[in-house]
Amino acid sequence: MTDDCDFQAALRESDVLVEQIRPILAGQNPDAVGATLAQLLAIFIAGHAPPLRDAVRHMLMDCVEGLVPVMVEEMIVAGRAPLEWRGAER
Repeated sequence: MTDDCDFQAALRESDVLVEQIRPILAGQNPDAVGATLAQLLAIFIAGHAPPLRDAVRHMLMDCVEGLVPVMVEEMIVAGRAPLEWRGAER
């Protein structure tokens, strides 16, 4: 199996997990959601050997930055964000 196939499989698995988690977080206090996600990210990063943690953190943030425009587009299409958010990076 190639790395691309592994990545595609991971994306499909993550989509399932996200859809399971989304209803739990929906409607919660944004500060509590942020703190929850921070704890989960810390668990993920801490689960790697110390020499790898910095690289894992950077890889994770690169992934997040790449996903933000995709998520914004989904929010706009669903009517949960204004059109002005499209392309408004940082």
